[in-house]
Amino acid sequence: MERWWWKIRYSVKGVIFPLICIQFVRTLLLPTGLDVFILFILFLIYLGFLLDMY
Repeated sequence: MERWWWKIRYSVKGVIFPLICIQFVRTLLLPTGLDVFILFILFLIYLGFLLDMY
């Protein structure tokens, strides 16, 4: 079951970084609790990719 995940892993990693950038700009312009929480979750996901947890 892990094989399908390894195939799309780099695609997901490539999509997460632009989402983090967009969310960061949105958080700077209109900071709400939800925006900060979403940015934190996206950062944790990207950190998991960097540390090869996923």
